[in-house]
Amino acid sequence: MSTDESTIEETVPTEGVLPRTKYLLVSYPALTLGLLFVVPAILLIIVSFFNNVEGGFFEVGFTLENYVRFFESELYRNRMLYTLRLGALTSLTCLAVGYPLAYYIARLESELWRRLYLSVIISSLFLTFIIRGFAWQVLLASKGLVPQLLMFLGLRGDTSALVPGYLALVIGMVYVFLPFMVLTLFTSIRDVDRSLEEASRSLGAGPLTTFKEVTLPLTKNGIISGTMLVFVLSLGVYVLPRILGNPSDWTLAVLIGQQVGIQGNVPFGAALSIVLLTIVATILGVGRYFLGDDGGDAI
Repeated sequence: MSTDESTIEETVPTEGVLPRTKYLLVSYPALTLGLLFVVPAILLIIVSFFNNVEGGFFEVGFTLENYVRFFESELYRNRMLYTLRLGALTSLTCLAVGYPLAYYIARLESELWRRLYLSVIISSLFLTFIIRGFAWQVLLASKGLVPQLLMFLGLRGDTSALVPGYLALVIGMVYVFLPFMVLTLFTSIRDVDRSLEEASRSLGAGPLTTFKEVTLPLTKNGIISGTMLVFVLSLGVYVLPRILGNPSDWTLAVLIGQQVGIQGNVPFGAALSIVLLTIVATILGVGRYFLGDDGGDAI
């Protein structure tokens, strides 16, 4: 064998190198997912069946009392339904506000302005929920900017505070989760083939018909993904209800925090968490079903 042929054979990767590299790349995120999600979830399930002991302790055992308490308690069932309604309202409002905004940004001719808008939206995510919650608390407080503006427009007769209250909570949650909706929809709208819209117009369809028959169906995955993302995030929100809402506006996540941090009933708090986690998993499963074959790419 010549020297050139032996050199070529030495430089050609041996069979099995690529699979080993693939597994090596996958191992780190898989290990991280296992340590940060799977293991804590298993521990949470186990603790949810433990017995509670007065004084903030629990003992190892097996009981269904924690789950029975949830389903028999009207308070916790109502809080769960309230949390779902609040999440649905937040998701639909973010969709109604976010779709026109994402469509406008995606169809900008100037790349500079597009990047500027996206930078502003992304930069808002760097602020924590606490800072944004207290910011809206100031804006919605008595004689704050929002009450004064509403009175100036004739929508209110005084400048009384809007916070704490349900409206303040919805406004705060929409503001916090709107960037997630806009970024998801922006990607979906940007990927729409513009030639399809031009073909629709060339066949005599107007702008509204083109949007309804072409653009909207092609962005279905973005709509479902963004709505599911905001809805799931809304179910687990804890800080905003405490800052902007009354006790009657507290979500199930707040009650879970009270059970663990104040009542010291860790098993019952774990059971509530498992119920909430089960609902989230069901929502993701339903959303993946509606996304169809593209579900793996969109979620």
